[in-house]
Amino acid sequence: TLLVCGFAASVSAQSKKDIRLYKIKGVTETTVVYEGGKEAASYRSEVKKFDKEGNTIEDITYNRDGSVRRKEAAKYSGKDKVEEVAQDVNNQKKKDDDSGKYKHITWKYNTTGDKTEEVWYNEKGGVIKKIVFTYNPRGDRQSEITYDATGKVTKKIVYTYDAKGLRTDKKVYGPGDVLQKHIKYTYSY
Repeated sequence: TLLVCGFAASVSAQSKKDIRLYKIKGVTETTVVYEGGKEAASYRSEVKKFDKEGNTIEDITYNRDGSVRRKEAAKYSGKDKVEEVAQDVNNQKKKDDDSGKYKHITWKYNTTGDKTEEVWYNEKGGVIKKIVFTYNPRGDRQSEITYDATGKVTKKIVYTYDAKGLRTDKKVYGPGDVLQKHIKYTYSY
């Protein structure tokens, strides 16, 4: 069986402070797909661009064949996101969650401004999913754990960093802690 986990990553590969410090303008994600526990393929899966404040202003995700799957653009007022526009491959503007329906999202942050919780609600106010974020003492994101509406863990993401503190790897685990993806980061300066 081929294990590929499709998701829209709304999180930058690096903290905003590192993006500003190292003047990173963009990051490219390369996804390695595993089949039967062995590396089967790799491809450019996402390209993000940042403004001078470290905000993600453009996020393009790609299909395995290289075609554009989704394009998102965001506008900011200071550190606060004020608008997000997502376009599917047919260039139709839409706001969606994992199932393509309307969403409302709330966020919680720690005292240093790092996101600690993201909760997605449907149009009736019911929880669709909840994501909890943890950080290491340096302030780098260590993990993301996604829960479904019943509180069951559906996905776990673990990050690793180099000596500079730049994210080098992202491992995505599905139910039962089964490795689904290993994403490697390459930076452009």
